[in-house]
Amino acid sequence: MKVGGVALLLALGWWGADVQAQIRYHCRDDRGNTFTLSRPCPEGTKTTAAVAGPAPAQYSSPRYDNTPARSSPETPDHHQYMSSRCRTLDENMRSGYSRGIKADVLEGMRREYRRDCREQEQDAQSRLYGERRARDKERREAEKESQLAAQASREQEERVAQQCAESRRILANKRARTDLTEGEKNDLRRFEEAFLARCKR
Repeated sequence: MKVGGVALLLALGWWGADVQAQIRYHCRDDRGNTFTLSRPCPEGTKTTAAVAGPAPAQYSSPRYDNTPARSSPETPDHHQYMSSRCRTLDENMRSGYSRGIKADVLEGMRREYRRDCREQEQDAQSRLYGERRARDKERREAEKESQLAAQASREQEERVAQQCAESRRILANKRARTDLTEGEKNDLRRFEEAFLARCKR
């Protein structure tokens, strides 16, 4: 083969290797999350596109065991009952793609989480739901007690109103009499004082 032909083949080989290095694989996992890799999509994910272009900066694998993740607004409430290590693993998994964590690293996190944190997560969820049920029960009982107290107060006010109406009728009848003895007049004054003390509005 001529020197020129060899040089052409070498150039083509270099060009092909360079293009291969720059192919970006667009992948989607079973949760609908999408990410891009410089190698074929890992098992369990779907390749949605393979595009040639400038290779982006490479990310180094994060130290996810002890590095706190940035908390997101979607942080589950039951996290408060889990260990710091399991919280960090879960937060890193949920924010991994947006932070550029590689797919194989995320899969390692998932395996570790299933092995060490799944039971703890279930216990934390049970505790959270149990506390919510207890608070709901306390709230319902407090509302019931408040309603019973309001009803008892209304019934008491109605009884007092009925008693005052009867006392007012008796008082009017006594005042209308003109034949009261001194003793009955004294009784009438005491009755009036009691009526005013109890029924004056």
